[in-house]
Amino acid sequence: MKWNYPVHQLVNLAASAQDSGTVSKAVRRALDTQVAFYEIAGKDRRPLLVLRECRLCNGTDDALLSRDGGNERTLIMTRWFNCVKLPIEVLEDNHPYGNLFPEEHPPHLFVARWDGSEPLALRGDMSRAELTSHLYTMLDREYKNPAEKTVKEIEKILSGYDVLDAKIARLEIAVDDEVEKSGPDSRKLKKLTNSLKEARTELADLKKQEALLSELGLKNADEQPTQVNSPVANAGL
Repeated sequence: MKWNYPVHQLVNLAASAQDSGTVSKAVRRALDTQVAFYEIAGKDRRPLLVLRECRLCNGTDDALLSRDGGNERTLIMTRWFNCVKLPIEVLEDNHPYGNLFPEEHPPHLFVARWDGSEPLALRGDMSRAELTSHLYTMLDREYKNPAEKTVKEIEKILSGYDVLDAKIARLEIAVDDEVEKSGPDSRKLKKLTNSLKEARTELADLKKQEALLSELGLKNADEQPTQVNSPVANAGL
């Protein structure tokens, strides 16, 4: 999966060394919840999929993906999310993004709109069907075109990739063998070369279809954040 790893830049609250002749230290402090969401979203208006790492899933995608496989549909859906991974330390009181997890028993994973509204917690004991349903719920809220229908079409295309990749590999071997056996003027070689060209064209067409299907049409692409009048926000902490 493609994850984003936001890092908050600390600033100095004390007088600068130039003004006072002293060296000040950056202060780490929890951001206001709304400010934290604005910061991890940045300019991306896709819905958020936020993963909080724990000691068991650290460095893996186990909180979202199954070790037993069957993750293709989930991976397709995540292309329409801004996938954010936060470190184990995010639960510390003074971590900049700590207020994203205010619960006594915070989830490892949740989805929400880009500004943190309408959150849905994704429990670790969810079935694959429940997880899929929650992801579709958020996608249908945020996108103009139906996600479930699109995912099914993309699944067919991915199956087509497998077939064509195998076909192209066989034809490339056959072309090389024919050149070695009968030379570049072989009639059979021309037939094989044409078949290879057709298969590559078909593969390129499938990729174009997938790209078009992937444009679900974000409803809130131009939505701007509301002004946050917070001392923490203004300080950049």
